Amino acid sequence: MKRLCLLRHAKSDWSDTALDDAARPLNKRGRKAADFMADFIVKRGFKPDQVLCSTAKRARHTCDPLAEKLGPCVSYLDELYMAMPEDHLAVIHHADKDAKTLLVIAHNPGLELLAALLAEDADEAARFEHFPTGAFVVFDFETDSWADIAPAKGKLVFYGKPRELMAGEDTR
Repeated sequence: MKRLCLLRHAKSDWSDTALDDAARPLNKRGRKAADFMADFIVKRGFKPDQVLCSTAKRARHTCDPLAEKLGPCVSYLDELYMAMPEDHLAVIHHADKDAKTLLVIAHNPGLELLAALLAEDADEAARFEHFPTGAFVVFDFETDSWADIAPAKGKLVFYGKPRELMAGEDTR
Protein backbone atom coordinates (compact mmCIF):
# COMPACT_ATOMS: atom_id res chain seq x y z
CA MET A 1 0.00 0.00 0.00
CA LYS A 2 1.07 3.57 -0.74
CA ARG A 3 -0.22 6.61 1.12
CA LEU A 4 -0.30 9.96 -0.66
CA CYS A 5 -0.76 13.19 1.29
CA LEU A 6 -1.44 16.52 -0.40
CA LEU A 7 -0.96 19.83 1.43
CA ARG A 8 -1.74 23.19 -0.10
CA HIS A 9 0.64 25.91 1.05
CA ALA A 10 -0.57 28.05 3.95
CA LYS A 11 -1.94 31.61 3.63
CA SER A 12 0.47 33.91 1.82
CA ASP A 13 1.28 37.56 2.37
CA TRP A 14 0.01 39.94 -0.32
CA SER A 15 1.19 43.17 1.37
CA ASP A 16 4.08 43.72 -1.07
CA THR A 17 2.43 43.81 -4.49
CA ALA A 18 5.80 44.28 -6.19
CA LEU A 19 6.90 40.76 -5.23
CA ASP A 20 6.97 38.09 -7.89
CA ASP A 21 4.30 35.43 -7.23
CA ALA A 22 6.87 32.76 -6.39
CA ALA A 23 8.56 35.09 -3.88
CA ARG A 24 5.50 35.71 -1.67
CA PRO A 25 6.07 34.55 1.93
CA LEU A 26 3.46 33.40 4.42
CA ASN A 27 1.50 35.92 6.43
CA LYS A 28 1.08 35.64 10.22
CA ARG A 29 -1.98 33.39 9.91
CA GLY A 30 -0.12 31.23 7.39
CA ARG A 31 2.89 30.76 9.67
CA LYS A 32 0.59 29.74 12.53
CA ALA A 33 -1.24 27.27 10.26
CA ALA A 34 2.04 25.82 8.93
CA ASP A 35 3.27 25.19 12.48
CA PHE A 36 -0.06 23.64 13.46
CA MET A 37 -0.24 21.41 10.37
CA ALA A 38 3.33 20.15 10.90
CA ASP A 39 2.40 19.04 14.43
CA PHE A 40 -0.92 17.64 13.25
CA ILE A 41 0.66 15.57 10.45
CA VAL A 42 3.24 14.02 12.78
CA LYS A 43 0.94 13.49 15.79
CA ARG A 44 -1.90 11.97 13.75
CA GLY A 45 0.33 9.35 12.14
CA PHE A 46 0.56 10.89 8.66
CA LYS A 47 4.33 11.34 8.93
CA PRO A 48 5.77 11.08 5.41
CA ASP A 49 8.85 9.13 4.40
CA GLN A 50 9.41 11.61 1.58
CA VAL A 51 8.25 15.20 1.02
CA LEU A 52 8.13 16.83 -2.42
CA CYS A 53 7.65 20.58 -2.18
CA SER A 54 7.24 23.42 -4.65
CA THR A 55 10.12 25.88 -4.75
CA ALA A 56 7.78 28.87 -4.24
CA LYS A 57 8.62 30.70 -1.03
CA ARG A 58 5.14 30.21 0.50
CA ALA A 59 5.33 26.45 -0.11
CA ARG A 60 8.86 26.21 1.32
CA HIS A 61 7.78 28.19 4.40
CA THR A 62 4.80 25.86 4.81
CA CYS A 63 7.21 22.93 4.67
CA ASP A 64 9.83 24.39 7.05
CA PRO A 65 8.19 23.39 10.38
CA LEU A 66 7.61 19.88 9.07
CA ALA A 67 11.15 19.59 7.69
CA GLU A 68 12.49 20.47 11.15
CA LYS A 69 10.61 17.47 12.58
CA LEU A 70 11.42 15.02 9.80
CA GLY A 71 15.01 15.66 8.86
CA PRO A 72 16.45 15.29 5.35
CA CYS A 73 13.53 13.75 3.47
CA VAL A 74 12.45 16.93 1.66
CA SER A 75 13.06 17.67 -2.02
CA TYR A 76 12.20 21.04 -3.53
CA LEU A 77 11.03 20.81 -7.14
CA ASP A 78 10.43 23.60 -9.65
CA GLU A 79 8.00 21.26 -11.43
CA LEU A 80 5.52 21.60 -8.56
CA TYR A 81 5.21 25.37 -8.84
CA MET A 82 1.73 25.94 -10.31
CA ALA A 83 1.64 22.33 -11.56
CA MET A 84 -1.53 20.80 -12.93
CA PRO A 85 -2.67 17.24 -12.08
CA GLU A 86 -0.76 15.53 -14.90
CA ASP A 87 2.43 17.32 -13.76
CA HIS A 88 1.84 16.22 -10.16
CA LEU A 89 1.27 12.64 -11.26
CA ALA A 90 4.50 12.64 -13.26
CA VAL A 91 6.41 13.72 -10.14
CA ILE A 92 4.56 11.26 -7.88
CA HIS A 93 5.24 8.39 -10.28
CA HIS A 94 8.97 8.97 -9.76
CA ALA A 95 8.88 9.18 -5.97
CA ASP A 96 11.29 7.09 -3.90
CA LYS A 97 10.14 3.50 -4.33
CA ASP A 98 10.94 2.76 -0.68
CA ALA A 99 8.70 5.55 0.62
CA LYS A 100 5.39 4.24 1.90
CA THR A 101 3.98 7.70 2.64
CA LEU A 102 4.58 10.64 0.32
CA LEU A 103 3.63 14.26 1.00
CA VAL A 104 3.30 16.78 -1.84
CA ILE A 105 3.20 20.48 -0.89
CA ALA A 106 2.08 22.71 -3.74
CA HIS A 107 -0.59 25.08 -5.09
CA ASN A 108 -4.09 25.46 -6.47
CA PRO A 109 -5.71 24.92 -8.82
CA GLY A 110 -3.50 21.87 -9.41
CA LEU A 111 -3.83 20.27 -5.98
CA GLU A 112 -7.58 20.74 -5.84
CA LEU A 113 -7.96 19.17 -9.27
CA LEU A 114 -5.54 16.36 -8.38
CA ALA A 115 -7.44 15.50 -5.19
CA ALA A 116 -10.73 15.34 -7.10
CA LEU A 117 -9.11 13.26 -9.84
CA LEU A 118 -7.63 10.70 -7.43
CA ALA A 119 -10.72 10.12 -5.27
CA GLU A 120 -12.37 6.78 -6.02
CA ASP A 121 -15.78 8.11 -4.99
CA ALA A 122 -17.44 10.93 -6.98
CA ASP A 123 -19.11 12.31 -3.85
CA GLU A 124 -15.73 12.55 -2.16
CA ALA A 125 -14.24 14.20 -5.23
CA ALA A 126 -16.86 16.94 -5.01
CA ARG A 127 -15.61 17.86 -1.51
CA PHE A 128 -12.44 19.27 -3.05
CA GLU A 129 -14.11 21.97 -5.15
CA HIS A 130 -12.75 24.55 -2.75
CA PHE A 131 -9.35 23.47 -1.45
CA PRO A 132 -8.33 26.41 0.77
CA THR A 133 -4.83 27.36 1.82
CA GLY A 134 -3.43 24.78 4.23
CA ALA A 135 -5.95 22.10 3.19
CA PHE A 136 -4.65 18.58 3.78
CA VAL A 137 -5.90 15.37 2.20
CA VAL A 138 -4.71 11.77 2.54
CA PHE A 139 -5.38 8.91 0.14
CA ASP A 140 -4.42 5.25 0.34
CA PHE A 141 -3.72 3.26 -2.82
CA GLU A 142 -3.70 -0.52 -3.10
CA THR A 143 -0.33 -0.70 -4.84
CA ASP A 144 3.34 -1.13 -4.05
CA SER A 145 4.50 1.25 -6.79
CA TRP A 146 4.15 5.03 -7.05
CA ALA A 147 3.99 4.55 -10.82
CA ASP A 148 0.56 2.91 -10.35
CA ILE A 149 -1.05 5.95 -8.71
CA ALA A 150 -3.96 6.71 -11.02
CA PRO A 151 -7.25 8.61 -11.25
CA ALA A 152 -10.22 7.28 -9.25
CA LYS A 153 -8.04 4.79 -7.34
CA GLY A 154 -7.47 6.71 -4.10
CA LYS A 155 -9.32 5.72 -0.95
CA LEU A 156 -9.93 8.87 1.07
CA VAL A 157 -8.46 8.53 4.56
CA PHE A 158 -8.60 12.14 5.77
CA TYR A 159 -9.50 15.64 4.62
CA GLY A 160 -9.13 18.71 6.80
CA LYS A 161 -8.67 22.45 6.72
CA PRO A 162 -6.45 24.29 9.22
CA ARG A 163 -9.14 26.67 10.41
CA GLU A 164 -11.49 23.78 11.24
CA LEU A 165 -8.75 21.60 12.72
CA MET A 166 -7.40 24.42 14.87
CA ALA A 167 -10.90 25.29 16.09
CA GLY A 168 -11.44 21.68 17.17
CA GLU A 169 -8.06 21.40 18.90
CA ASP A 170 -8.12 20.33 22.54
CA THR A 171 -6.64 23.30 24.41
CA ARG A 172 -6.50 21.67 27.88
